[in-house]
Amino acid sequence: MNIVIMGAKGAGKTTLGTKLAKQLGLPWVDTDRTIEALDGQNRSCREIFTAEGEARFRELELQAAAEVAKHDYHVIITGGGMMMSPDARRLLRPGNILVLFCAEPEILWERATRRGIPPAFAGDDGFERFAEQCRFRREVLTPFADILFDTTDTDPDKKAAALANDIESELALRRHLANTYGEVIRATTFGESHGRAIGVVLDGVRPGIPFDEEDIQKELDRRRPGQSKVVTQRREADTVEILSGVFEGQTTGAPLAMVIRNEDQRSKSYDNLKDLFRPGHGDFTFYKKYGVRDHRGGGRQSGRETACRVAAGAFARSVLESMNIRIVAHSIEIGGIQASKCDLSIIETNPVRCADPDAAPLMEEAILKARSEKDSLGGIIQLEVHNLPPGLGDPVFGKLDARLCSAIMTIGAIKGVEVGDGFAITRLRGSQANDPMGEQGFLSNHHGGILGGISSGAPLIMRIAVKPTASIASRQRSIRISGEPCDVEVKGRHDPCIVVRAVPVVENMAAWVLLDAFEVQARINPEWAEKYYPPAAP
Repeated sequence: MNIVIMGAKGAGKTTLGTKLAKQLGLPWVDTDRTIEALDGQNRSCREIFTAEGEARFRELELQAAAEVAKHDYHVIITGGGMMMSPDARRLLRPGNILVLFCAEPEILWERATRRGIPPAFAGDDGFERFAEQCRFRREVLTPFADILFDTTDTDPDKKAAALANDIESELALRRHLANTYGEVIRATTFGESHGRAIGVVLDGVRPGIPFDEEDIQKELDRRRPGQSKVVTQRREADTVEILSGVFEGQTTGAPLAMVIRNEDQRSKSYDNLKDLFRPGHGDFTFYKKYGVRDHRGGGRQSGRETACRVAAGAFARSVLESMNIRIVAHSIEIGGIQASKCDLSIIETNPVRCADPDAAPLMEEAILKARSEKDSLGGIIQLEVHNLPPGLGDPVFGKLDARLCSAIMTIGAIKGVEVGDGFAITRLRGSQANDPMGEQGFLSNHHGGILGGISSGAPLIMRIAVKPTASIASRQRSIRISGEPCDVEVKGRHDPCIVVRAVPVVENMAAWVLLDAFEVQARINPEWAEKYYPPAAP
């Protein structure tokens, strides 16, 4: 993450930007100096602009944007016109904090002309053209700015301290974006189980990526309710609508917005739950946090929200599959029945999505028995990612396994995640746990494809624990909002085992995280991206 300073000539970008960097203890870089270095003729930006013309200057400006975009945790001070370029914004906006410096044109003109009138504004009407340019640029850049900062005050130390406080506030807000996930590609989901619709907005998607709506629908159909006797009988088509971000089969770089209409809500089935808390659900904690809750089907907490994740992940998955990266998940345990064989080709041929042809019918029978007894079952999902290149993830707080575990744990009903041998590795000696290497790579895979927080190139293996469905028809003890004890019988249509429909959710959540990790790595190491990530190639 970088702090990108934008603004007109004379806005104080260099003066305040360097002081801000000192306040925050960050290095800083000035794109004007980068342009001069790229020019290589010991000329100032003003001299380059005068000698080469605006077109050539803008080319150098975009090259400079690409160069400084490689930095992380820097204050980036941009030239007055750089961020007017959509290409420059695509390089410098994702994952960064954009600050737009503002002041009245008269003040900006006085500052900008202290060393002489800029060549572009020579002539009697120079100020008028300058003022019009300032107004136009502010109008264009304001929607992209995270912080609008007035630089009229002439005390730079005071202003830098105030800006540092604004940035701290912005960072605090970002840490609490409870409905948004991602660093470069940021996805925000919205909607409730019994509202009019649910959906997702993906921001930071590169332009020019092939987009096929059928790829999204195929994954949504795998998660869709009502597919068999072992899942909820709620009937939803889950037809995706693309609202923006796609034109003529390609992404445009604009926010990619997708919506799914709710069609089969039966809210009256939840009327008896309005004033009480369902055991095993987030009803109690949600109410204690917000003081209000939507009792219809769990509202925002409903598993229906995961359709949004599948839509986002399906797009990410299509990009990864174009690079021959294969993501597959399957049920390895349901209700204590464990799979002992693994034939990935049969996963979608049985209703429990198990790769063991012998265990699958036993799992199905156990689920139906639990349903008939007004109860539910939990289980374990195994996630596998094949052909993932080495180098994804970071060594400390951005570890790839930490990102994946964090994201997967945001899926409702997930209670545990392990990587590689997981807890079982604690029973091995170091000589057994270490994976030897040969010319063709790792000779074993106890580490599960991630070492030191970074992908190793070996298959990524994770196992995910899914608790039994909390909504069951059996009578249970609980309390009302008033604290009065009561009995609860949950009506409505519910999955007797969440594992089955969680399989595509886990796959697509992983795809979403991995594509974002590719984008992060492409900015850290462009040479790596040229080899492993074609969408980032120039």
